[in-house]
Amino acid sequence: MLDTIPVPPPEHETRAAAGGPLGRLAGRCVRHRRLLLAGALIVLVLAGTVFAGARDRWSNGGFTATGTRAAEAERVAAGYGAKAADLVFYVRSDKSVDDVEVAETGRRLTALVAGRPGVHRAQSYWTTGSPLLRSRDGKGALIPVDLAGDERKTAATARALVPAVRKAAAGLRVDATGPSWLVAQATDESERDLERGELLAAPLTMIILLLAFGSLTAAAIPLAVGAVSVAGALALLATLTYTMPITVFATNICAALGFALSVDYALFIVTRYREELSRGVESHQAIANSMATAGRAVLFSAATVALCLSALFVFPLELLRSLAWASILVVSISALTSLLVLPALLAVLGPRLDRLDPFRRFRRGTVRVGGGSPLWRRIATLATARAVLCGGTAVALLLVLALPFLHARFTTVDEKILPTHSEPHHTAKLLRTDFADPPERVIPVILPRANPATDAPAIDAYARRLSALPHVAHVIADTGDYRAGAPVEPAPAPPADELLPDGTTRVVARPVGPAAPARPGGAGSVLHVVGTADGQAPETVALVHRLRTLPAPRPHVVAGTAAMLTDTKHALGEALPYGAGIMLVGTLVMLFLFTRSVLVPVKAVVMGLLSMTASLGALVYVFQDGHLRWLVGDFAIDGSLETTMPLLTLAVAFGISVDYEVFLLARIKEEFVRTGDNTRSIVFGIEHTGRLFTAAALIVAASMVALTMSHVTMLKTVGVGLAVAVVVDATIVRGVLVPALMQLTGRANWWAPSLSLPRRRPRAADPKPADDGGPEELPELVGQTADPTGGGADRPSS
Repeated sequence: MLDTIPVPPPEHETRAAAGGPLGRLAGRCVRHRRLLLAGALIVLVLAGTVFAGARDRWSNGGFTATGTRAAEAERVAAGYGAKAADLVFYVRSDKSVDDVEVAETGRRLTALVAGRPGVHRAQSYWTTGSPLLRSRDGKGALIPVDLAGDERKTAATARALVPAVRKAAAGLRVDATGPSWLVAQATDESERDLERGELLAAPLTMIILLLAFGSLTAAAIPLAVGAVSVAGALALLATLTYTMPITVFATNICAALGFALSVDYALFIVTRYREELSRGVESHQAIANSMATAGRAVLFSAATVALCLSALFVFPLELLRSLAWASILVVSISALTSLLVLPALLAVLGPRLDRLDPFRRFRRGTVRVGGGSPLWRRIATLATARAVLCGGTAVALLLVLALPFLHARFTTVDEKILPTHSEPHHTAKLLRTDFADPPERVIPVILPRANPATDAPAIDAYARRLSALPHVAHVIADTGDYRAGAPVEPAPAPPADELLPDGTTRVVARPVGPAAPARPGGAGSVLHVVGTADGQAPETVALVHRLRTLPAPRPHVVAGTAAMLTDTKHALGEALPYGAGIMLVGTLVMLFLFTRSVLVPVKAVVMGLLSMTASLGALVYVFQDGHLRWLVGDFAIDGSLETTMPLLTLAVAFGISVDYEVFLLARIKEEFVRTGDNTRSIVFGIEHTGRLFTAAALIVAASMVALTMSHVTMLKTVGVGLAVAVVVDATIVRGVLVPALMQLTGRANWWAPSLSLPRRRPRAADPKPADDGGPEELPELVGQTADPTGGGADRPSS
């Protein structure tokens, strides 16, 4: 079975491959090049207008899981005024919040907020007297606000409401936080980051391409393809906002990802085109040959990345599903642009591609991308000669890079995605320090069928049990305040207009408990359980589970921010095996169909996983442990890592890893089929792709600068994670680990079981292959194995 190695097609069959579907498509693009280039210019002009018109249609949330117990509990809690507030105003005064003048201003502000369009309900310390809304020093109070509509509408309402409240504060200091204000600020920040980042990424990419190609003309082509791809993708994303929610963060991620992939795809195709020209092939035929080989690899690459991204659909978060749609779209646009616009550009430039070489006088020999690299040849020779040592060292290094992942602690999105100086983050920190019971620690337990009057004894007993639970500070119920299993005697109410020692006046006394809105049918009771730890702490997660399982006098639900975050993490954990299965099994099947090998796909997946774990380790080291802030910019550190963006990062990184693996295997397999020498083929493949992969990885890393420079930690995480993943994959994995493993497995790399797979029917015009006693011709899927870096029977040997 190990001898079942396909013979190389004769030279006339190699040239005939250019007549395949992609070759014929390239011919049409060449014939209609002016029309295609005019269409690309129109896309560039119109895309800005279409994108600008979608500013108010982007989705701003989707950070919590849908269909969970907490989501249902929030809908119930909304009827009792107990749902987590969308917007929280923290009002500070130099006097006591009970001063007559301050209290009057506070009630006026509350009424102003409650009467604004888009506000469902607003309450405050001055309207409820709840001690939960009064700061420790008595000089600050909260106005929690429930907003109407979806997350996009609530963010728009918050953007208009916060300045209006500040203007009407009349000497009081007003700060804002809460989910709606957080996403509004994050949206504004991401838009500024998009402009800032792309202005930096494009020049860096140009420098890399110029060093790689040695020609301003050749370097400009991938940039032009990248610009058209990003413009088209953003315009289509803006159009999709009419039919589905698309997160605003998709614009940043897709701009960076689309630019990186389209430039990489163009790099592979242009490299092959230049090699075809160097063999003396006529320009239009060289385009067809390049598209039939490197273009097919681009199609497979896009399909692989899209398959990996489709795994995100199993996660019940609107954010991830939105990013999956957007990322798949931008990958598809990048591939289509490379297959349609790039041939037209090459046809216009033709042999003039290598003009404007600023390094001509300094260049010694041919050291451009696509040629053999002496450095990578030496590395590959060492890796194959000392396969066990080099392979073991590479694996050990990858495992060392992954070590920080062992102490990873995942959390969901909160105000820490913004820098510490941002208002939502800074205000949330003030609430934790200034209030004995910060809002995030309050867990509402709702008994919809309870009657506060007739069920008072049962509610009293239940509140006692709740207050005695571990990690519970106290419980506020309709029947009073409870601590450590016993009721707390309320402090005697001061008389109205009491003169306080600081010269201020306390207003009329109010009840201790938080006032509830009118309840359906007069029924229902709400118990506010105040925890001792932050909303995402392990102790709070355990408390939420205990509150759900503890028997209650009536059916009950547990709502609040802590419950939603707990359920979101649980939902992500449950969906993770399914997402990983879709990604791994799908990739194995596609690689098997591409290579007709059993072992190579398994090794590719394993090495992709190693690259992913190294990337995860880097994310934990940087963002959870707080290292390298001088390099990646400021971000908040709280000893945890946000969950959703690493999932997106891993899906994209795994797809790119398999993508690079296919490009490398195509070159190695072609040489192995030609020579039958395993070691020589491995060295030749690394030698002739090492510089190309290095340039491609650096381009991706440069494009990720647009995300790394962001002030939104979520975007920064994607940028750093992908940059680390592609650099590690293109150097340690492709340069050392792949040749070492392929040397150890030898001819078994290309073994496949005898399967009756569909074979291409020969057409009448097809030349009959020479009968040299070798095995019969492989189907077209294998016979045209993609080689983006060149290839053909007339290559120089290694």
